Amino acid sequence: MISVVIPTHHRPHLLPEALASLSRQVFGDFEVVVVNDGGPTLVDVLRPWRDRLPLRLFELPRRTGVSHARNVGIDHAEGEYLAFLDDDDIFLPRHLARAYQALALGRADFVYCSALVAGERMSELPERVDGGPVKAYPFDDDFLLVANFIHTGAVVVRSFRETGVRFDESLTHCEDWDMWLALRRRLGYRVSFVDEITAIYHQLPAVEGLVGSAQLAVPSPFTVVRERIQDAWPASDGRVRRFRAWMNALEDHRNTRIRKGHAIPHQMFDAVLHDTHAWFTAGMDPDFARIPDYFRAAV
Repeated sequence: MISVVIPTHHRPHLLPEALASLSRQVFGDFEVVVVNDGGPTLVDVLRPWRDRLPLRLFELPRRTGVSHARNVGIDHAEGEYLAFLDDDDIFLPRHLARAYQALALGRADFVYCSALVAGERMSELPERVDGGPVKAYPFDDDFLLVANFIHTGAVVVRSFRETGVRFDESLTHCEDWDMWLALRRRLGYRVSFVDEITAIYHQLPAVEGLVGSAQLAVPSPFTVVRERIQDAWPASDGRVRRFRAWMNALEDHRNTRIRKGHAIPHQMFDAVLHDTHAWFTAGMDPDFARIPDYFRAAV
């Protein structure tokens, strides 16, 4: 069985779409663990879904953050495998099935699929996906030390409930990146990539959220967390260190623009990720002169 953990906070209008996407799964052996992170009760919101989904609800008395909410879900999950779905994202119908097929081969403990990064709300995959970025990056162990190229909602992993590994509750951003590194480097999880879009990651412009609000502070929370992750997961490889230096220079450029009141281009990091992953896996070095180019689309 796969336990799907959904942390949610004050978004009862979006949660039903996430649940609807689970009701459309072609794979049937799963449970849904909803963790209400200190918001108004969701008993009435979930009531219509109890006949359609195997649901369990845990309501926290106060807001504790997405990492703690996910950890509560992990602690109560009964499945052999874990999947993670944010309340504003969706799984496509074959997501759990494709991940389980890869896990059942016995050669991986951690499977991730491709995800469409959508600039507008959608409940199904459009006929053409060339209008938005797609997170579809083959696994590279060293590049994972440089950047997070794996979407949270694209992952299904062997349960680690009985281990000491949990989401770092002190992180407000990139807690998923830290988790992937922990599963790989502490637990030795074997990773497999399924090159099929099975999830939609909603990243809408001008919508309040952790990603959007992080573009307004100096230093950006992404800058702070990147430094913490680099300290927690040191790298000896020269190319990894050069690419980390490039990412840090990008963060410095972003912070300078924010300080001056300049806009940050929507989905800028997806363009950065596309290029740096290509450079890294091709054996190239990062081009520091390209950094300003990623900010030219801002108005």
